[in-house]
Amino acid sequence: MENSEELMHPSETKVSRGDPQERATRRRYKESKTLSYKGVVTRMLNAPAGLYELDGALLLCTAYTQLRGGGRGLRVGARVEVCDVHLQQSPSPLFPTLVLSCCLRSRLRICDFSRLNTPCVPFSGSSNLYLHLLFRYRLRLPEYLWVCDVIDKLQEKLCPRLVRQTCITRLLSNGAQGPAEKLLFPTLSSWPSGRTERDLLEEMVADPHDCPLQEYCPLPPPWCLPPLSLFPTMICSSENLRGQEANQHLHWSHYSLRSRDLSMPHVLLGVLQASSSGSLLLKDQSSSLACLVLPAPVINWIGCVLEVRRYQLVTEVLRVKGVQEDQRSRVYAVFFAEDVRILHASHSSSSSCPDAGSGPHPPVKIPRREASWAQRHLVIESLEGRRTKPGQDKGLQFRATATWVDIREEGGEARRSENGGKSLTKVVLLFSCSSVRWFHFLQPNKLYRLTATGERDSGIFDRLSDPPLEIVSAPRLLQVPADWTLEDVEATPFSPGPADSSSIEEALKQSSSGSLLTVTGVVCSRLICDTQNTRAAPCSAHKVPDVFLPPGASIKVTITQPQSQSSASVYLDVSDGPYHLGLLPGATVMLQGLERKVSRSGRVYLRSVPTTHLSVLSPPTESFENVAAPPLVLFKQLTGTPNPQRAVCSVTCVLSVTLYWDCSGCGSAFVQGACDRSPLCASQSGVFRAKAWVKAEDGSGEVRLYLQDEAVLLVLGISRKLWEALQGRVLSRGKVVVKSRGRSEMPSDEHSRDPLADHVSFLMSRPAICRPLVLTFRQRVEAAGAVTPGLSQLTRFTRGEREYVTRVPAAPVVTCVQLQEAEPRALCHMIRDCSRSVNL
Repeated sequence: MENSEELMHPSETKVSRGDPQERATRRRYKESKTLSYKGVVTRMLNAPAGLYELDGALLLCTAYTQLRGGGRGLRVGARVEVCDVHLQQSPSPLFPTLVLSCCLRSRLRICDFSRLNTPCVPFSGSSNLYLHLLFRYRLRLPEYLWVCDVIDKLQEKLCPRLVRQTCITRLLSNGAQGPAEKLLFPTLSSWPSGRTERDLLEEMVADPHDCPLQEYCPLPPPWCLPPLSLFPTMICSSENLRGQEANQHLHWSHYSLRSRDLSMPHVLLGVLQASSSGSLLLKDQSSSLACLVLPAPVINWIGCVLEVRRYQLVTEVLRVKGVQEDQRSRVYAVFFAEDVRILHASHSSSSSCPDAGSGPHPPVKIPRREASWAQRHLVIESLEGRRTKPGQDKGLQFRATATWVDIREEGGEARRSENGGKSLTKVVLLFSCSSVRWFHFLQPNKLYRLTATGERDSGIFDRLSDPPLEIVSAPRLLQVPADWTLEDVEATPFSPGPADSSSIEEALKQSSSGSLLTVTGVVCSRLICDTQNTRAAPCSAHKVPDVFLPPGASIKVTITQPQSQSSASVYLDVSDGPYHLGLLPGATVMLQGLERKVSRSGRVYLRSVPTTHLSVLSPPTESFENVAAPPLVLFKQLTGTPNPQRAVCSVTCVLSVTLYWDCSGCGSAFVQGACDRSPLCASQSGVFRAKAWVKAEDGSGEVRLYLQDEAVLLVLGISRKLWEALQGRVLSRGKVVVKSRGRSEMPSDEHSRDPLADHVSFLMSRPAICRPLVLTFRQRVEAAGAVTPGLSQLTRFTRGEREYVTRVPAAPVVTCVQLQEAEPRALCHMIRDCSRSVNL
């Protein structure tokens, strides 16, 4: 090794001359050192990019020079000597710390040829993607190293099983961008322009020497391209599960991670595939990731390489109640179709059904469509949900109602022709087995082309068959074989809902006539409500693909419409079909085919049927605050409506506080770190709960308010640190209950023998509790639907030394939905709005 003392010398910071702004901009740049070095090639990192490893520690880059003979002697085991080479320290964190770069003045000589039986990969400048990007975008070494790393990661993700390597690295003859350049172009084009074009002659003979390697600025990666197998590990953490989703048994929780919240941007990239269960997957060579695209993507995207930069990752964790806790999790990505960039389009995207990873559904190979094959155009009118096939056969099926239409050509485009008043022919299509892959691509009011593979007689579309025996009173239908193809013809905007969609108020008021309803709303909450039934049908689990929920489970979903502040409970039976992605609190959904039911207690609810279709229209927003706020009311105006309402009030007294711990597995008492049902329940985790009854008034009337968990903390007005200390004290005994008589209770100097109860009683009686608050609440109703009766009760008042007992009507009972501190300015606006509504 020559000039070893100079090799280890740190780079100096170059201070440029010029105006102060230019000096501040260029202060980060470093100046490279020029030296000579001898070493052995230990690894060929990327021969087409001119990157080699020397002595297992240094990186040699030959992209900025011209190698004699294409560098055929640069093989593993060869001893080389480089003269007048530039040394840069830590130009990129993705490569070794010390980088030797050869410019046009540098010399590279093979001292000893390799004696190893290693392949020779010559460095070629023609049709070289790396050199094309280097010269076109005038890249410096740190930028060039990052570009090489991205291209390598792209090839590792896709080649050779999903995309041929030549499709990634080749240069198109017409000058169009290939997949790699499309991926890099937004970043490369955003970097500062103004770098002069390289003068190759000046680089070799000019004195003083000037070349792109003379100065550099270390470049942290602008973004990374991780494999899909890494995405689930980003969010699979129990610490991130949302608290509002943890019910009394911690059955179902979820967490969303947005792409912009990552410390470094992670680009989501893969080949879109559709499985025979109807699921959409992004796949690379490491793994596959389920995805939900909103609105539905076009069919031609199947088999294409998609790039997504704005997305959110969702993980759902399910803990099944039982003696041994069973925990399941599912991770998927949610993104909008407008945020997708197609890097590489597959010519056979519509003629194949790629596999969905390891599973019981093998890929279906379909030949290319020929012009002589029979085809017909149709418009989808309505869809039904996926469900398991009747009988012992595995797989799913769904039905769609469509209309055959005639097509005329205008300017090379297909348009729907007028039928001249003739009635259009309707047909019911049955998709089963592998043809279920079209489920997430079909949209109402959109034109499609259905091609019968291998059939030349168009009369095959009129050969209807009888429905299965299990389907009662169903029309004759056309079964779509697995090898038939479906294509988009026109891009009609997706309508958010059919014209016959009912509001929640209309759906709850309609008479039970047997007709099915369609409702659109925002999901407020969801709950697995049939856990005892989940153990009744374990044999059906193998028949339902994409199993996530327990066998036989049903879900209670509460949906609301912010415009009318109305809500409804919908019970969904998901035991006969796959779990639908995106059914999260805050998401906007459309439910088609619901039954209106009345419970024994007189409450009206909606229930799904086997053909109910669930569509997610939009994912959850940042928070639920963007939903229209409930109306402001006075307590004296309460009429008994169960819809959310708001009021500006203050707490007059705290009647009772209950602090306790529940077992996360079975819901029993949790004392001193163990379940009360131990050893039957082996759970070692608990959930802290808090309940309180308080009296609140707004100047017009008084109510009894029921609070839970975080709302209790807000009413007491204590710090988070003190609240956590209380939780630790309550854990040692399991439960603490403190009651007071309210305002009639006189302060006393006597103390009980329970210091914890005394402390909680002190917190309940502090003057700081009586302060203005913004309350969102629901009024409690009886089972039959009537408001809680306002019966009078004897109340004791104390004034001085005298006590008075009188009969006072009972205050309405309300349940807290949300409680907020009232900011002074916002409080003035709300009081003014409330007074206006009273005057009106």
